[in-house]
Parts: sequence; C-alpha cells; structure tokens
Amino acid sequence: DADRLARLAREGRSLFFFPEGTFTRFPGLRPFRMGAFATAARANLPVVPVAIRGTRNMLRAGSWFPRRGRLQVSCGAPVVSEPAKDKNEEAWTQAIALRDKACSFILRNCGEPDLEAPMAPEEP
Repeated sequence: DADRLARLAREGRSLFFFPEGTFTRFPGLRPFRMGAFATAARANLPVVPVAIRGTRNMLRAGSWFPRRGRLQVSCGAPVVSEPAKDKNEEAWTQAIALRDKACSFILRNCGEPDLEAPMAPEEP
C-alpha cells in the first residue's frame, strides 16, 4: 500500500493521514503508526503536520453525536526527510525521522500528554 500511495502522491494527489489510527476517550497522544511516514520517505515527499485541539470534548468516545465546543487547528511547516548519510541508509530510517519531527510539532500544539514519554519517577 505504501508504494501505491507514494505513486499517487508523486502524481499530485494529496494524502491525509491520522497517524494515531484511533480515537479514545482517554487523554494522550497515542503512538504513531508508520504508514504515512514510510510513504513520504519512499516518495521523497514532505509531511505537513497538523494538530487538532479540542476534539476530545466535542467527540466523545462511543457517541456519534458531536457536542458544541471550540476547536483549534494548527498547521506546521512542511517536514522533509534529511538526505541519507550514506547509500546504505534505508527509507525506514528517514520515515522514523519524519515521524519524530511531526510528532514533536503535534505534541506542542494538541494539548494532550505524550503517552510514549517515559514516566517520571515518583517522589518518596
């Protein structure tokens, strides 16, 4: 699928992904799935990170009826993969770098905690 999507993107089609892959009622930014980033790396295309803040209050888990609320959408600058340091560097390494850069922007703007961050040790 990543190859097919990369071909479509090179042909000028815009692709839109939700990298978390799901929405739950519990707060926190979930781990990102790699499909969008692998596609971008294979096609040598930029990723434009978009953070959406406020949906958790508007779209409750288990309900199809949205509630009124305030929504904020923040669009980041396009993120491009760095050129490979050597010929042996795989597209996967570039995909991980794209994911990390996009995740950093989204975390700064979504108002959710990072569920991938290590927990701070509790004080005695």
